Amino acid sequence: MADKTEVYRGTRVTVRFDGRKCIHSRNCVLGDPRVFEPNVPGPWIHPEATSVERVLELVHACPSGALTYERTDGEESEQ
Repeated sequence: MADKTEVYRGTRVTVRFDGRKCIHSRNCVLGDPRVFEPNVPGPWIHPEATSVERVLELVHACPSGALTYERTDGEESEQ
């Protein structure tokens, strides 16, 4: 199966979304619609819309594991 992971790079954090895992709980969108903007053409995840810490909180709140992150600001990323 082809990789369906979408990658959204910010200057401090990169967010990855695996649509195969998503259960559409909407935790991400309800958590911060500035970062997660559904039903738009083009990019829908905007890691620069808030602090890195808030992005990490939102990713960790994803119940399915469809969202992951990699820090690009020199701090430790998730394993």
